[in-house]
Order: sequence, then C-alpha cells, then structure tokens
Amino acid sequence: MIKGLPNRKILLKKLPEKFPDSLPNGAGLYAVGGAIRDTLLAGCSPRELDILMTGVEVKNVLRILRRFGKARLVGQSFTVIKWHPKNTGRIVDVSLPSKRDISQPGETKFDISMSVEEDLAERDFTVDAMALNLITGKFIDPFGGQKDLKNGILRTVKDSSLRADPIRCLRAAYICARCRLAPDKKTLDMIKSAAPKLKHVAQERIGEELKKLMLELDKPSEALKLWLEWGLTDIILPELMEGVGVTQEGGWHAYDVFEHGLKTVDAAPRKTDVRLAALFHDAGKPRRRKYMPEKDRATFYGHQNVSERMAKHALKRLKFPGKTIDRVTRLVRNHMFTHAETDKGVRRFIRRVGEDILDELFELRYADIEAQGTARDDTPDRKYEIRVRKILKEKPPLSTRDLAIGGKDIMQILGIDESPEIGKVLNHLLEIVLDNPELNKKETLISEMHAFAVSSGIVHEDFAG
Repeated sequence: MIKGLPNRKILLKKLPEKFPDSLPNGAGLYAVGGAIRDTLLAGCSPRELDILMTGVEVKNVLRILRRFGKARLVGQSFTVIKWHPKNTGRIVDVSLPSKRDISQPGETKFDISMSVEEDLAERDFTVDAMALNLITGKFIDPFGGQKDLKNGILRTVKDSSLRADPIRCLRAAYICARCRLAPDKKTLDMIKSAAPKLKHVAQERIGEELKKLMLELDKPSEALKLWLEWGLTDIILPELMEGVGVTQEGGWHAYDVFEHGLKTVDAAPRKTDVRLAALFHDAGKPRRRKYMPEKDRATFYGHQNVSERMAKHALKRLKFPGKTIDRVTRLVRNHMFTHAETDKGVRRFIRRVGEDILDELFELRYADIEAQGTARDDTPDRKYEIRVRKILKEKPPLSTRDLAIGGKDIMQILGIDESPEIGKVLNHLLEIVLDNPELNKKETLISEMHAFAVSSGIVHEDFAG
C-alpha cells in the first residue's frame, strides 16, 4: 500500500539546521533512493536518509560537509561520501551525479554537469529512481517508480542497468523481500542473464550485500530464497547449495538442511555474527550424512567441524573482517554443545567456548531449536543458561589473566627468560584452578609451578626457587 508523498520538512530535520543554507548558488539537494522508496510504503520503516548533491565539485562538497561533521569518500570510483553530521548520531550517504560505464561493470564516474533526472536514469530500479527536492519540495519520478511500488513490481530503469553493475541482482532480491515486490518478466530475465557476471564482482561488495540482508531484513530467508530461485546462490555461496534437498530423517527436523538454515537465520536476533553463524551452522551436514534405512534415520556426526571450515572459507572469500570470522566460526564450532553436569564442567565449557560469545551461542541454540519445526522444548537449554550465568557471577578464574600469578612472577621465581615455557606453566596452572577455583592463591600456585617446572624439564630437579 502506498502512503502520501515524503514530507520535505521531516526529512530536513535529519540534517543539520543550517546545512541547506550553506550550499552555493546552483547547487541541488535531493533526498533519493531507499529513503524515498520506503517512506512511500505503508508498513515499511524508512532507511536512513540518502541525499544527492548536484552542481558542486567534489572538493567543495567535502568542504561544505566537513563544516558540519566528518566526511570521507568511499566506493570504487569515489562518487559516494559517508557523512557523520555532528550531534545527530546518524550516517548520511551523500552521492554525487555519476554515470555507469557498461564496459567496466561496477565502475562509476562523477559528472558535475548531470541533472538530477540524468543521475536517476543511471540508477538500478524505478522504485529507487525517485527524488525529493529538499529545497523546493518538488517530487521527481521520471520512470514511474511510485506506480511500480503501488503495483508491486520491480523494474529496471533501463535494459543495461544490471549489466552495468551485476551486484544489482543481489539488491533486487533485497528490495523484493523488503518491499514485497516481484520483478516483471523482463527484469527477471535480465537478472538471470547478468547473474554469471557476479563472479567478476569484488567479493567484498557481495559480502556487504549479505551483511545488509542479515541486519536490515526481519526475514533474510525471503531474499535468500530469491537468490536460490534466480540462480545466484550457486555463484556466490556454493557452500549452501550442498544442503538443498538434503533430508534429515530421525524426527529432529521437519526441513531439509538448506531450509532449516534459512529458518534458523530468521529465528536469530538481528546481529551479524549470530545470523551468519545460523546460516552456516549446518552447512557441513551433507558431507557427514549417513543414512540408516533400517531405522529411517540420518546421522551427521562431526558436521559442526566441517561447517566451521566451510563458514571460514566463505567469509574469508567475501572479505569479512577477521573478528567477525573468528566469532562466527567459534559459534558454528560450538553450536552442538552438551550440558555439563558439574560446576567444574560448566567452567570448562565457558573456557572452551569463550565468555565473549556466550550470549550469542545461546541465541543461536534457541534459533536452531525453533527452526527444527518439531515443537522441541528448549526448557533444558534455558535452565542450562541460568546455570552458566550463575557460575559467571561467581567470577571464577577462566583465563590465564585471572590467575593469582602472572608471567613476570614465573620468570622472576624460576629465573628464566621470556619464552613459550611461560605459557605452558600458565596453562597448567589454569587447568588446576578451573577444576578447583579455591586453589587460585599465590602461594598455592607457586608450589604447583615449582613441581610442574621440574617435572616438565623447564628447570633442573635441583632447583630450589
């Protein structure tokens, strides 16, 4: 359902008060893209404001923006500026008029002579090729984007739109999922035709599109299913294709591996790490599947380790940050955790998993259970989480940093230089206090250190300390 036209005054309130007055004569200021599209749609929360500035050289645009906050050029051809206006807490994407070079897919070139209508003609889909003049309030819709929104249609601005930048195939799925649109036949044919060119797109751009699905959609599965339907998944995430149609007999799962992964993503909180872990947590199942026809049951022993390797390979390829890859792969590796029976076991569980991802690991577990589709009760896991949090409140030593003695103490007491042996001693002492936190006392640990150092040959058995 379409709402009324965007309100210029409301949009201007998202910008510094005196910013429009700072523009030189002949400059144009427009709200464009997703901010306009989503404002028009009933029931769709608008994206952050994106603006287009025309008639101003890049260096002057930067100079103006920097009066009101931080600004930096980004993108392959530096035609977008990330602007952080002071005291607003938001980031504004400021685009400059630019043309797409069809001979160089993904490349754009700034052109100060272009009008707003000419810039809109270079955009991907009609529903994104609308603008609101923030100075005059004039609504600009040269390609019928408002009508297409009303009719639920996704349509390219021109025939070369997807060939000019194949990443737009992924954006098509995002827009369709977010705005409840469907491509017309011509656009769908162009998507499928342009899809193979995604192999030549910078992998980090694909990673950014995947991250956007994880963070901005209530149900990323709706876009991911379109990736599969349109032939995109096989090109950009072949790891997930292995799970399509792979059944999970045995009574624990109502869906195949691929469908279960998508449902887990939807059930997970809107966090990049958790949703990426949900997407990949069972990716290794097809490689570990063993079917027992006499029991009509399939097993997938050790699939979490295979899934971890597949997730790491995929996320590295897509140029995700190392910290994200580390957290996601640890979540995947540990998602099959069992409940420790003793407090000692709980402490070792926390140590093995890492305190920094415990919240996310339980969030992944609950999403996994919900996505099984078998009405499985998650009460045992909820009770286990309570136990884990109770142990954490006791602040037991869980890492070598928590020990009553440190590396410098060991070097001084044993009379040895900095070396890998220090780590061996610390880890040995940690193993002791994990089992018995009450032993984490300096005198006790020094005694244990002496015995271990002698028995492991770090110091001579005649060492007196």
